[in-house]
Amino acid sequence: MRNSNIKWLALLLIGIMLSAFAVGCGTSKETAKEEPKTADQKVTIEQVADKYYTNMGADVYKISEADLKAKIDKGDTSFLLIDIRKAEDYAKGHIKGAVNIPFAKVNEYLDKLPADKEIIEYCYTGQTAGQTVAIMNMYGLKAKSLNLGFDSGWVKKNNFPADTTPVEFKAATNVAKPDAAIAKILKDYYVNMPKDTHKINSKDLQALIEKGDTIQIVDIRSAADFAKGHVKGAINIPFKEVNKHFGEFAKDKPVFVYCYTGQTAGQTVAVLNVLGVNARSVHAGFDLGWTVDKLPVEK
Repeated sequence: MRNSNIKWLALLLIGIMLSAFAVGCGTSKETAKEEPKTADQKVTIEQVADKYYTNMGADVYKISEADLKAKIDKGDTSFLLIDIRKAEDYAKGHIKGAVNIPFAKVNEYLDKLPADKEIIEYCYTGQTAGQTVAIMNMYGLKAKSLNLGFDSGWVKKNNFPADTTPVEFKAATNVAKPDAAIAKILKDYYVNMPKDTHKINSKDLQALIEKGDTIQIVDIRSAADFAKGHVKGAINIPFKEVNKHFGEFAKDKPVFVYCYTGQTAGQTVAVLNVLGVNARSVHAGFDLGWTVDKLPVEK
């Protein structure tokens, strides 16, 4: 009888030990599940720049003069119209309903612009507006620029009316909230803006070519138009494919980019500069700048 009791006691002890082992293993397993995960990597400026191109629609972030006028004539209030020319030029005449935010001060307003409505902005010829559109969209806003700007498009090409009634800017409540590091890079684009506003005229670029300066020239027009004739030494990277070729833009020498009229080149140099490329766009592009100045073309 005594031996029987000893056997039962031994079996009971073994059972308790096995239970404790199982519970211990279970606790260890649950603890492993609750270990904190590595924090997701923050968005990079390269990702933001790539998204700018992948999200690009057929309008390439532009609106025609006729389409903007139709919106204004209908009394459409679903968008914010911004004139980024100098204050004195805005005062002389601007598009009806536009507020004035000079190009050099855009960085001061990025946190005050509406993220929930379309922004349409314009400059003189479309080129600095192109830069601004790129920065605004990368900031998280929904912006487009007016084709050819106020001087070249609205007035010279179309003879559309100008207004002199000033419109007060009112800060929005629903604003873009990009990552802090990204916001600083995009604002610094204006803080560190050179006097040439990331532009070069055709004749100055030709002078650099003739001197044999170490530069890179990129034609962002279509491959078909590039084949018909381009600036000497230029390589071709079509505008909508720029993000697929970021690595081909030189970082060890000045880069000069041109398109047809300067507007999409303006967008491109803004993106390239925030990526660390020393880029400038050719004023008025190939059609309205280089060709008008009757500079050499090669095939």
